[in-house]
Amino acid sequence: MKRYVLETDKYIIEEHYGIKTTSEAYLEPNYNVMAGHTMPIIIQTDNGKGLISSTWGLKLEGSDQQITSVQQDDVQEDETFMKLIRTSPCIVPASGFYKWKETVEDPLPFYIRFLTDEVFSIPGFYSSWKDEKGQTYHSFALLTMDANPLIQPLDDSMPCILEPSAYDQWLNGHGNELLENGFKGEPLMVNMAVVRVPELVNDPSNNGKELIQPIPKLRNYDLEEE
Repeated sequence: MKRYVLETDKYIIEEHYGIKTTSEAYLEPNYNVMAGHTMPIIIQTDNGKGLISSTWGLKLEGSDQQITSVQQDDVQEDETFMKLIRTSPCIVPASGFYKWKETVEDPLPFYIRFLTDEVFSIPGFYSSWKDEKGQTYHSFALLTMDANPLIQPLDDSMPCILEPSAYDQWLNGHGNELLENGFKGEPLMVNMAVVRVPELVNDPSNNGKELIQPIPKLRNYDLEEE
């Protein structure tokens, strides 16, 4: 997954996840989240669930590669990832995500959201490290699965979605049980909406609510040619 959206506030996050946070800085709306952005994630702490800021793009020790997402089947075949799921699981709050449909011209962006949920949860895992000054940094990756029939015309994968009833199980390091059963996208279809959005989202420097506003499927030049 290349981009997602988080349009929420401190109070929605606190109520949804049952946490308290003193910072609102990284809970400001972000309509064009991409690799390298600092975003909030939910982790398990000694005092229960907590929220920290983390960079999207997992960095493993000894590697410069940034891993933004991993398909659930691939995770189960990699002991490094499975260890992180046991020891450093996280939940990534999101409001929606983007997919692009390939065309003969430029790819067309679409925004996918859930009809009844202001925020939903993507399971993931994170790593932490300290720089030479002792400052701690975090980075995370999220899990993806095979796309359901609603998303398949756009892409062959979509983010895994974690149900609220499974939050504690995931954060307590028992995600292997959920992975064995497999996350499935088909049951989510009845609560999902897919809308065509402006090509402004293609530019990483754009970040505003207009990026998720539905527009007609036809391009402007299509209309001019009629």
